[in-house]
Amino acid sequence: MSDSLHFWKTTSGHSYRELVRVREGQGNAAYGQQERVLTALIRSEQRRLDRSLSVLEFGCGFGQHATYLSQLSHVRYHGYDISESMTEPLRLEPPASLRPVEERIFCGDDPLTAVGGRRFDVVFSVSTLVHNPSERITALLETMGQLVLPGGMLVLVENPLMPTSVWDPSCHPGSWLHAFADLLPEGWDLHHGPGLVETNDVYVLKRHAGQGRRYFHLVGPDAPRDESQPLTLEALHARAMPRLLEWAARASKSMAAPVTSSEAKVVELTERLAAESERFARRQRLQGLSDDLARLRASRVPFPDAPTPHAAPPQAVPGFILNASLDTRWSADLPQFSKLMHVFHQDWHGIRAAAGYLPGQKLAITSERVLDERELRAAIELVERSGCRQVILHGYSSNARDFVVLLRRVLGSSVRILALWHGSSAQFHYSFELDCFAQLIDLRRRGVIDALATVKPGMHLLAPEVFPKTVLNLPPRLSEAERIAPTRRLTRAALIPTPNDWRKNFFTNLFACQASSRIDDIYVTASYRLPDVMKSRRRIHQVARPSRTELFDLVRRCDIVLNASLSECQPMTGLEALALRVPCVYGPLSLGELDSHPFQKLAQVSGVDSVEVVAAAIERMVALRERSPGELTEMMVDYERALTFEAVKVLEEFVQS
Repeated sequence: MSDSLHFWKTTSGHSYRELVRVREGQGNAAYGQQERVLTALIRSEQRRLDRSLSVLEFGCGFGQHATYLSQLSHVRYHGYDISESMTEPLRLEPPASLRPVEERIFCGDDPLTAVGGRRFDVVFSVSTLVHNPSERITALLETMGQLVLPGGMLVLVENPLMPTSVWDPSCHPGSWLHAFADLLPEGWDLHHGPGLVETNDVYVLKRHAGQGRRYFHLVGPDAPRDESQPLTLEALHARAMPRLLEWAARASKSMAAPVTSSEAKVVELTERLAAESERFARRQRLQGLSDDLARLRASRVPFPDAPTPHAAPPQAVPGFILNASLDTRWSADLPQFSKLMHVFHQDWHGIRAAAGYLPGQKLAITSERVLDERELRAAIELVERSGCRQVILHGYSSNARDFVVLLRRVLGSSVRILALWHGSSAQFHYSFELDCFAQLIDLRRRGVIDALATVKPGMHLLAPEVFPKTVLNLPPRLSEAERIAPTRRLTRAALIPTPNDWRKNFFTNLFACQASSRIDDIYVTASYRLPDVMKSRRRIHQVARPSRTELFDLVRRCDIVLNASLSECQPMTGLEALALRVPCVYGPLSLGELDSHPFQKLAQVSGVDSVEVVAAAIERMVALRERSPGELTEMMVDYERALTFEAVKVLEEFVQS
């Protein structure tokens, strides 16, 4: 015990974090499986209790699980560890959702004292108890049980079940394989889940009202309390016997060619040394960023309309903003993307909204001035510390290019860099747009980025390097309270939230609203001039460019949103209106099977440059809203469900391509 305790108390969390990253890079699937299981278990408890959960990780270390669990909505994560050195990365650089860190991360020899009397809905450990000898496990489980609120549960992601506890230093010096079924305290249930994680079994423990112990098969992580498959202790022993035979075979080989404790430590330390060497090499590459940046800017392909270093004072605009509320408040909550980071521009409103609604972490960089070396260094360090394994670049600029090129040089293959193009070929008459897309293709061919996709169908026909499927934008994630009720009285108002340019077809939308018998008030955000002879009796309200929250409020005031544009990818205003349950009229999107959905067929028009066609679409949509509001809302709910399902599926494929 003293050797194991000394090992963990003296192990650097920074080094161990690097070791885990190396293992993940080598294809270790267990970490991702652990994440999916724990997330499903916690989500199941949320559904059961219908409230926020308090969660404690027993043995939190450097924050492998803290990073994604603390970002789950309505989950208040806490961590405890015996080792201050292991938790140092988490305490020094906590996710924003863990601040103030001193109220969420606890260290000390005695867990009950360290947490200060707090108790939690869920307490869990991952590969922590294996470092304790068998005679301590029952007492440790009793202690962990005291940290669980009445009716809560204790979750162990630990060694595969054994029929008897045995010492096994094959993974770490001083580690054990425990017979948890025999070591279970009296008055507890144990639900055993084999095969959910590659190198672990999952155990869900909960108190019951009677005496003795009860055993069940864990049906799945989304049903941790299901008692439909009871087990006997003898059945669990039989289930565990093959694991004991595997251990015996390993032990037999060790006896034939004995491996001393010191040799086992050498293996462990050698792996840690290799990981630390890679970490040091990255730091050296980061230190050399100044020379790399100078060479990059001296030799790069000219960027059209690139800002000059003096375009704005450095202090006027922050170089980058991590996980701003604007970019995370309405994000999809999908834990499988917790190690994905989206990089986009602060002042490109539509693309920022599109990236902001996608799941994952968010890094907003400026395009108003050139990022300096200090800012690029800080941004790259931030990506490294975040634990993100994939980075998606949305849009393109000179700053974006510098960022991804240097990110690749510093982090190498440990990070997967992707790019998502939000334009269309119709915009290529602007040399700026054409050059940007060409430079992304060149970066893909040179291996700077690993994959390139678009939100416009068929762009892969321009270059084989483009991902063949269309990446779909997601609507914002809103609560039911934030949406309008289908029974709300009609306001006879329309919103045109688009700028006044040829592509957005502003005047056609305006004249269609003026021609509609169902519209009295028109809200516009664009600047425009309309001759007196062309004005109608409709009231037109011109509003300044609204914030995101103000835009949502504007949409709620209206019966319909107009975005019948001449060239469109996937209009964010349409998706925002969809989430608010207000219909939007837009042009053809060509989204495959989604094109046949009744709502999309109702909302999209082919003759977008025809005032008559757009006006007819307004009449048709508002008439349905007046005649059968429940039917329209149900149609929109189903469309959002179908769109989200397809969008998540394609995003997963793109990230893994």
